[in-house]
Amino acid sequence: MKRYNVAIVGVGGQGLLTLGALIGDACSLVGQDVSVAEVHGMAQRGGSVIVHVKLGEEPSPTIPLGSADHVIALEVLEAARYATYAKKGAIISLNDFLWPPPLSTYPSKDAVIGALRERGFRLYLLDANGLSAKYTGSPISANIAMLGFALGVDPEFRGIISVEAVEKALSTRFRGRAFEVNRQVLMAAYEEGLRVAGE
Repeated sequence: MKRYNVAIVGVGGQGLLTLGALIGDACSLVGQDVSVAEVHGMAQRGGSVIVHVKLGEEPSPTIPLGSADHVIALEVLEAARYATYAKKGAIISLNDFLWPPPLSTYPSKDAVIGALRERGFRLYLLDANGLSAKYTGSPISANIAMLGFALGVDPEFRGIISVEAVEKALSTRFRGRAFEVNRQVLMAAYEEGLRVAGE
């Protein structure tokens, strides 16, 4: 199968490691080769995290700079921090959420989003925190929302793992109501992704 690189970026506490593991589970269910490696210099809540997901046979566990086909970003500033991993014309699925670091100045959310657009990325925005809160009462499932949304906007990504495979993977990690609300979040975000991508 074709190699396809997905970088998942955000801050500690947003469920990035769970998201990487979920993609890995979904790939295993459909027999796709996958490697998942995470790098988090500051693993505590609020620290910067990147998870490298490499689909297809590939000897290296991490994504080289300029080689990610798709970046799933759960926070705006982290999208900017790790944009160097994205190849020219890559898709960035971005949670419309800014978590400013303490005791520092930072650009506005609109300024960061504008800069990403100017670099030629195909940028898609979702209020994943708000969508999660609609079903769970909190942003706890924003990571699941971003995966559904990413599959919706990216036909190449969903050609490798379908939303049905992710739904099945969810059922192995969650039970009862936890599974049901996460499934609802996944599917609602997926439908929104299809809509904004014009499919």
